[in-house]
This record gives sequence, C-alpha cells and structure tokens, in this order.
Amino acid sequence: MRDQLLKRMTIEVRSFAVCEVRRGWPLETPPLGSVSLHYVLRGKGSLRDSSNQSLPLAPGSLVICPPNQRLTVSETVGDSFQLPHCEPASGTLEWLSSQRDDRLPGVLILCGMLDVVTPELGGSPFDRLQAPVRIASANAAISPLFEALFEELTTQALGCQAMIDALMKQCLVLLLRELQASSVHPAWLLALEDPALGAAVSAMTEDLGRRIGIEELAALSHMSRTTFIARFKRAYGLPPQRFLAEQRLRQGRDLLVATSLSVKQVALRCAYRSRSQFSAAFKSRFGRDPEHYRRDPRGDSR
Repeated sequence: MRDQLLKRMTIEVRSFAVCEVRRGWPLETPPLGSVSLHYVLRGKGSLRDSSNQSLPLAPGSLVICPPNQRLTVSETVGDSFQLPHCEPASGTLEWLSSQRDDRLPGVLILCGMLDVVTPELGGSPFDRLQAPVRIASANAAISPLFEALFEELTTQALGCQAMIDALMKQCLVLLLRELQASSVHPAWLLALEDPALGAAVSAMTEDLGRRIGIEELAALSHMSRTTFIARFKRAYGLPPQRFLAEQRLRQGRDLLVATSLSVKQVALRCAYRSRSQFSAAFKSRFGRDPEHYRRDPRGDSR
C-alpha cells in the first residue's frame, strides 16, 4: 500500500535557485511557504533554521526543510544578508549570490521549493516534519539525480519541466527510503505506515466545505471512534478535527491569494458559519486577519 501512496504522489516544482554564499556574507531567506530541498553542489557551510538549529553542509549533503522556515546559509559566521527576492518565478533558474567576490571561499547550493501532495494523506508525507533533516552524501543514487536536475535547469531543453518533476519524484522517494532506514524522525513518517486512514483523509479533504463527523470518518476507516481517533493522532500528530481545521484554513489562505472571493465567501467554502468565526481562526493560525493577509501574503511566517 505504501508503494501505491508514493505512486500517486504528485510534485509541482514551484521554483529553483542556485545560491552562492561567500565567506562573511551569509544569505538569509524570508519564510519559505513550501517544502524546500537544498543540495550542496560545492563547498562547505552551515544552514540555520528559524529555531537556530544549525546543520553542517558539505558536497553531496541534502537538507529537506518543512514549510514556512526562515533559513540562513553561511560559509562561515558573518552578518546576515537579507535577500529581498528569494523565490524566483516557476520554471526559471535564478542565481542568487550573497557576495560576488570570487576571491572569497564559498558554498554553492541547489535549492528547490516544492508542492508535494499524496491524495490519501490529504497533503504531503512531509507535512508533519517539524525541523530540517539532513542526509549526508552516503546515498550514491541521490547525487547523480541532482546533477541531472542542475543540467536540466541550466539547459532548459525540450520537456524540461516534465523531466524535472520526474527527477524530483525519484529524489523524494530515495530520501524517504533513507529516512526510514536510518529511523530519523520516524513519527512524521507514520502516515505512510497507516494507509487504512486514507479513505477518511480523502473524505475530509476532497470537499473542505462539507461538514463531516467523527463517526462517519471512523466508519470509512472500518474502526471504532476511539480507535480511529487514537490511530489518526498517532499518524498525523493531530486529532481528526484539528487536522481538518488546519486543512480548511490552508484552503482559505490559498483562496484569499488566488481568487477575488469576498472573505465571507471564502469562509463559507471552508465550512465556517460566519465571516467573523473564520477571521478569528485565521488570525490565530497565521497571525493576521484575512484582509491584511490578502494584501501582503509574503509576510506569512507559519
């Protein structure tokens, strides 16, 4: 069943950048709104996340980061350098340099921002990841894939986007294998271990405007209410209703940015009874009310 889940996993590569970071000139990103991968092509350095956890970087290192992380990449310790536009447009490769002085030692990193969805999981296998995870260069199969990705991005040949998506899916499957084998953060991979919950998650996420109760969800999973709640929380880290609320708020966030629907219309599409109820929940989750978020979504930090 896990193979079927991964087979149906879809990947949309939002953007790629090559980040060149010189000694004494760290590169600091704004919060990244999606799962991000960082592969070290050359040089050595460190990556620090929003909680100040620091991971070493060396050629062949691969780091996967959960969404909404503010990252600082350094060749060595120095003053932060704020890069105002760290998210290039989809389908392009942008070269980002903290300092162009070639006399300074540097670290060169291929960075990608991805939207990963597995329908039965109601999102991505990486949604429960809480902190960046680093894989060293031990897996010989990963390195050629990223070298091929880099080649596709730089040449932009016919079928480039299809090839990039296919290569990235291979990279993610290899990454999941590596993490399972090494038992790194096993809790966030449990969703792949309990696919019996897939029917319930699909029912919850296919129509987020529909009201659905725990009893119906438990029946879809062929479990008692108590067993369903316990297994769901173990696999997803949240009780079913909190998980559903999170999915609805994410959809509301996307609708605010991508459509001209009024806040009340967005609220109704996300199963909220009123605009005020939606606004309160949205502000609690994202730190700003819907109107302010719509005006400036780039300030999203969660």
